[in-house]
Amino acid sequence: MIKNPKWNYTELVLALELYMNYRPNPPGKDSREVSQLSSLLRLNALSDGLSINKIFRNNNGVAMKLQNFRRFDEKFKGHGLRAGGALEKIIWEKYQNQTKLKQTSKKIRDNIEIKIREKINVQ
Repeated sequence: MIKNPKWNYTELVLALELYMNYRPNPPGKDSREVSQLSSLLRLNALSDGLSINKIFRNNNGVAMKLQNFRRFDEKFKGHGLRAGGALEKIIWEKYQNQTKLKQTSKKIRDNIEIKIREKINVQ
């Protein structure tokens, strides 16, 4: 099995937004919110021309990424998952301002939507 690429900046911003909406108890893998983010991330990858497999940013992966943010969250009394990447900490520290996080997430979502629409119109 081929290993999935590391989460990139935009993916982590969107994941952090979801985490912060439910902080410190993010939705689980069977939630509608996780499923929606998974679908968005998968569509984004496909629109970028990536070849993805069935586990690329699937519900399990998205839910686990949300758990990675818990390790930075002083509102969470546990430990969170410790195996996340260094970029997660950068994103966590940069986007503690909720207004800034929501504005950035909206721009990312808008850009993904534009990109997907362009791909659909080209074909």
